[in-house]
Amino acid sequence: ASSFLVLCPLSIAALTSGPSFPTPVACPSSGTLVRSAGTGPAQLTVLPGAWNTYLKNVLSTSPTPNQAQAGIHNILTSQSARLPKLGIAVSGGSYRAALFGAGVLSSLDARNSTAAQKTGTGGLLQAASYLSGISGGSWLVTSLAQANFPTIADLTFPPAAQLNSGLGNAAFGGWLAQFDLTNPGPTANDTLAYVEAILAEIAPKFAAGFPVTITDVWGKAITRISYLFSDIAKVPSFVAHEQPFPILIADSIPPRPNASETVPGETVPLTSELWEFNVFESGSFDPMLASFVPTSLLGSVNASKCVAGFDQAGYIAGISSDLFNEFNGEFISFPPPGPIIELINATFGPQEVRLDSAAVPNPFKGINPNTFANTNEDFVTLVDGGSDGEQIPIQPLLVGARAVDTIIAIDASADTADNFANGTDFINSAKRAALFGSLYPFPTIPSTADIFVQQNLTRHPTFFGCNDSVETPMIIYIANGGPPADGAAPVTGTPRLQTTYTPEEVRAFIDQAFDIATQGIDGDASDWGTCLACGVVEKARARAGVPRLSVCSACLERYCWNG
Repeated sequence: ASSFLVLCPLSIAALTSGPSFPTPVACPSSGTLVRSAGTGPAQLTVLPGAWNTYLKNVLSTSPTPNQAQAGIHNILTSQSARLPKLGIAVSGGSYRAALFGAGVLSSLDARNSTAAQKTGTGGLLQAASYLSGISGGSWLVTSLAQANFPTIADLTFPPAAQLNSGLGNAAFGGWLAQFDLTNPGPTANDTLAYVEAILAEIAPKFAAGFPVTITDVWGKAITRISYLFSDIAKVPSFVAHEQPFPILIADSIPPRPNASETVPGETVPLTSELWEFNVFESGSFDPMLASFVPTSLLGSVNASKCVAGFDQAGYIAGISSDLFNEFNGEFISFPPPGPIIELINATFGPQEVRLDSAAVPNPFKGINPNTFANTNEDFVTLVDGGSDGEQIPIQPLLVGARAVDTIIAIDASADTADNFANGTDFINSAKRAALFGSLYPFPTIPSTADIFVQQNLTRHPTFFGCNDSVETPMIIYIANGGPPADGAAPVTGTPRLQTTYTPEEVRAFIDQAFDIATQGIDGDASDWGTCLACGVVEKARARAGVPRLSVCSACLERYCWNG
């Protein structure tokens, strides 16, 4: 069982993906590998029935169904040009973020009977166009997409019938959170043997001429299966447009970082380009690069010599969650012969790349020489997407071509001494967006964490952007800012470096995250489902010129931050 630590396949058949290490393939017949970001991003079309299901759940649970019908129905049953376009962003924060994000997504899932029949929030997950993840959030996004979009319950725990069959996690779902990601063996020697086995699995990549770094080991610790991130495009629920379009985020470390552009306490400047990985392409929308290559051909450096198999799902999730540059390789330590980097050196010998980060062959060499910091580099150095201080992957949802008008931002950062969010990472996202003018329109939010805390903006869902232009998206901010308002003992304030959770802890954590996401203000959830719907449709309503009716006016007055 220890070979499936986080990400598990839908079935044994799902393991029949592409090559397990970079392998030569034919290059595109077009003769070009790179596309300009200006030609529009790949995306999925949400099935109209998803919004109909969500509307039904809202109306069946609303305390004022007639008013809700009038205020929301006309938007959600209109032509597709009027429908909202929703994105969901799951923050980083290791296992804590994955578990908190799982609880929030469960509260938005039409298949969760409590969300559908009691809180009226079920169905938004199916109606979302995009689902982005950073670091621990990337584990959730990748496992959910690759496992054919199961329920959160089935993703985190194998169904009872499967357990009784003896197949356990090998057949479907199941996060093996009880196994330590960093020291999975019962003894130090067992853990050392485990890492040596991982290095043996990675050896063909090195033999194919590619560097091996700590990210390769980390990706295999996240999941030992060989499954390509680009092959998520073949998953049945993806093909049928029944799951959101998954996006993972990573930070690029420039060859000569400017400390003056770095948030205090962080390791990557806010001005470094932000990379995204989706199932079709990888690159950056930031104007410094503004270019993409096919994800299936990552590892290729030009259109005359291409490889496939570089984009292992565990490796891509490992890039998004690689924070080892922060610890300088000392985070995972083993008995003699020492830290994992020493094992890499002992196994593969000296390499001319940083071993505490991902080394991705640079397909953009020579592009934008005046703005792209890595234009002369053979490899791009990539690390945890939150290393610049913005743990919430909002930016890919701000790209104009995606036309997202509503974003649910899930913040499970550990900004406080007791491991809760205080708005700092949300503020950093706004600061970075402001660096690019109108390219990434961001709503007005508080300028300091003190305001977030003083106004309890992290203790209940809050809407930002209510009074901004229609071109600026509404951000519905749901933070892990403290225990739920019902007085229950907190279980979601766990440290980033906690790398094991018992099944009981996982269940309690996800349940409490569900409660936090659906509690409304001060624990009064009676109108939350209706008010959430009002927030989701607000920009589409304004864009269509439909009057805002009384029920939504009252909701926005209650949940909007007005400065």
